[in-house]
Amino acid sequence: MQTYKRSTISFMVASLFSTLAPALMAAEVDPETRIRQLEQMMQQMQQQRAEQDKQIEMLTKELVGIENQISQSKIAKTEEKGKSEGSPVYAAFKDGLVFDDASGNWKLQINGRVQMDYRDYEENDWRKDTFSIRRARFGGTFTFLKDYAVRIEGEYANATDGSRGTTALTYGYLDINWWKQARIRIGQFKPFFGLERAYGTNFTDFTELSLATNNGSSFNSTYDRGVMVFGDPLPWLNYNAYVVNGTGQNDDEINSTGNTPATKVDNTKDVGGRVNANLAKLWNIDNAVIHIGASFSDGSLSPATTPASTAFTQAINQSTEANGVQFFSVSGIQLGHADRRRAGLETALTYGPIKLQSEYIRTNFEGTKLTAPLGNFDNDIKAWYINATWMLTGESYADSYKGGVFGRIKPKNNMAMGKDGWGAWEVGVRYSKFDASDFKNMLANTTTNIYTAEADSWTAGLKWIMTPNARMMLNYIHTDFDTPVLVNGKRSDQENAMVMRAQYDF
Repeated sequence: MQTYKRSTISFMVASLFSTLAPALMAAEVDPETRIRQLEQMMQQMQQQRAEQDKQIEMLTKELVGIENQISQSKIAKTEEKGKSEGSPVYAAFKDGLVFDDASGNWKLQINGRVQMDYRDYEENDWRKDTFSIRRARFGGTFTFLKDYAVRIEGEYANATDGSRGTTALTYGYLDINWWKQARIRIGQFKPFFGLERAYGTNFTDFTELSLATNNGSSFNSTYDRGVMVFGDPLPWLNYNAYVVNGTGQNDDEINSTGNTPATKVDNTKDVGGRVNANLAKLWNIDNAVIHIGASFSDGSLSPATTPASTAFTQAINQSTEANGVQFFSVSGIQLGHADRRRAGLETALTYGPIKLQSEYIRTNFEGTKLTAPLGNFDNDIKAWYINATWMLTGESYADSYKGGVFGRIKPKNNMAMGKDGWGAWEVGVRYSKFDASDFKNMLANTTTNIYTAEADSWTAGLKWIMTPNARMMLNYIHTDFDTPVLVNGKRSDQENAMVMRAQYDF
């Protein structure tokens, strides 16, 4: 580089001198002398050009050498750190924050939800009016090599009074998707029984499930641990079959250490399944759903933890839709010797913005009662509901139906201030019935608590879906009891509640 600088300076001085000198002498020489001067100048310029060419050649060689050194340095660093041939990662928002690479080998979808409730109970001491977080969940699904997916989700809205942990696992499973007709799910998940329970909690018709399907006597938990096979063997047909512990969320079955008939637990896994069809798809009826289905499960009341009592007993209970009062309770049922068989029928009929939906579920309990009145029993709980909903803004329910269940409604015009969009509006009404009259003589009545075996409930609802991911709900729930109940010093034959919910999910 120093050679290049010296050559450049010399060339500039020579050029300047050769340009100015002739001009200064031109006025003092004759023509012949001037010709000789010009010839000499041309020779000098030719010599200078030759010298410049040599300098350019030298500079070119020097640059090539430097480039070779840089190239060798890059190769050395690559060998030291390893060569990377990664694909670009793309991010998008599609019902969740999604990251995936261009090769399609993996995808990560981040999901969450918050449901904020206000519950107002009319002149009732069973529950106080309260603001609450009904659900607050965060998790994600990681799909890899196209055929495998892992989903992990945590619930952060649990009670902090010691009755439950502040954080609990909801979903924790592996999906193996080798065949669309028979996908495999292993871990903790939601076993699909019936239509309303198969809904995602973001998309239920009302704030809470009906008396027929909410957790209580027939269903002790939404989640369980085991294995499930499910899929769509035909475009209009969907099914699932599962084997789970039957002990519920975040619980494993235990082995009994009891040696007497009263304390020996004979655990039995819950085996069940569901099959449903959309006849509108089969018959090519547009903008409609004709859904029919059936569910079945067979298992036992099994303990998740070693019972404190040597009697190894358990109670079956039921609360109202508004979660105000527990109106049904039968205690002293011997664990491990109580079989529970469930069977259900379901249907949903939609055309455009109108939907009718109904289910009937019969649960049979067969076992032994170790507290008064003592003895064996074989009793049924029968429950059902029917509801009607109407999308006032014209959205079609058929657009939200997939895999045997209704999901996300997308408004024709999202809510936007200063614009014409006001989201989607829905009204609905539901009637549900709970009938455990077979257990009427087995109720856990005491001087402080008196229960009933039958109840029915009316729910009226208004829903505002501002965007596909944001909604607000207002429900009025009226429950009548067959006979007045006495709980915590309060006696009544009915419960009235107003539930308001603000929800956002992604």
